Amino acid sequence: MNEPFHGSVPDEWAADVARKHEGPAFAILTAEHPSGFTGSRRYFRDIIAAGQKRGCLVYIVTPPSVSEGGWWQGYVRLGYRHWRRMWLPRPLAVYNRIPNRALEASAAVQRARATLQAMGIPFFNHRYFNKAKIYEAIRRAGLGHHLPETQVFAGTGSVVDLLSRHQAVYLKPVGGSIGRGIVRVERRGTSFDVWAQRSTRAEHWAIQDLRELDEALRRARLPGVYVAQAAVPVIRFEGRPCDARVLLQRPGARWQVVGYGIRVSGAESITSHVPNGGRIADRWVVLRHAFGSRSEEVDARLISFAQSAAAAIERSMPGHVREMSIDVGLDEAGHPWFFEANAKPMRFDEPDIARRASAGVIEILRDLAKVAR
Repeated sequence: MNEPFHGSVPDEWAADVARKHEGPAFAILTAEHPSGFTGSRRYFRDIIAAGQKRGCLVYIVTPPSVSEGGWWQGYVRLGYRHWRRMWLPRPLAVYNRIPNRALEASAAVQRARATLQAMGIPFFNHRYFNKAKIYEAIRRAGLGHHLPETQVFAGTGSVVDLLSRHQAVYLKPVGGSIGRGIVRVERRGTSFDVWAQRSTRAEHWAIQDLRELDEALRRARLPGVYVAQAAVPVIRFEGRPCDARVLLQRPGARWQVVGYGIRVSGAESITSHVPNGGRIADRWVVLRHAFGSRSEEVDARLISFAQSAAAAIERSMPGHVREMSIDVGLDEAGHPWFFEANAKPMRFDEPDIARRASAGVIEILRDLAKVAR
């Protein structure tokens, strides 16, 4: 690692980087790791390359390097795999990619956030979402008809109440992501089936009465607050339920749908998340299979709803919310149903969406820094 620099030019490597990038400097904030930093290096490479195309210097920074000085220690990519830490110009804006809630709540990250705010350096996205608060934002925006019946989980009675009106219920941790901790309960006459998502498969219990159901829900849930939400009968593809993962960004005045992909539930999973066994299907193949000649109409309806939902969520959140992904289900009538939103979307597997997303991050940073387009 480089020694601290106290002069006008940090070192010959940094001087060379500065000569190649005379445009604005931006940073991606992530957490420290024994290897240097956490996060998807592939995604970071994409963003750095998109910045280079726009004449911008983009580098990786960890919380201890965020300071009031004019130069920060950050990582730049040299070649395809090699990363070098060096002193670099303080960024005009920062993209927050702290990878989980525990790290985001750490003292080091809180100090970095306070320093950024004190210096007037804009950064997005500020924090992870809370499902209960997001659902309330959707309701307040007049979009409640897109939200399955939902209530804060207050014990087994919450599930039984929803099951009196719906065939199945999901329990979701308000601070969860990528399907972790989700539980599904189905009524079978006087008995119940319970599935708890465990990595790439769901564990199943056949339950005979309410006492057993209460015990099963205690075993299945993760610590923390949950919401109970009615299951929506969504369209199926090749016999499996599926939903849309929509990526949205706001590089200017309006939210834009960068793209969306269809995620199909795995054979042993209760969610469509790819890390949990779900798989990717072609958007238009699925829409045409489900809706035929109405495919384009349903597509437009889904996109319009996603933009409205993103705007509603942004209004309910502090700081700069400029990117999110939204999970949307479609029923057989083509009506969009809001399932959840993610403040720190992972890199999409679809190459065209990933490419547009990286370029969009640069445009958001430029907009926040008020750099001329």
